[in-house]
Amino acid sequence: MTSGHQLVTTLAARVPLGAAVLEDLEEHGQSAPMWMPLSGPAERRSWMEL
Repeated sequence: MTSGHQLVTTLAARVPLGAAVLEDLEEHGQSAPMWMPLSGPAERRSWMEL
């Protein structure tokens, strides 16, 4: 997902990036395993596991 943007690729090499659906955040909280990494394997995990 990040490979199409050079600056994002560079950032992702140093900072783990992830995305989550707002409704899931509101319902389950930010620590729930709902985060999808923007680089690497696409499997849901907690933000601390990004």
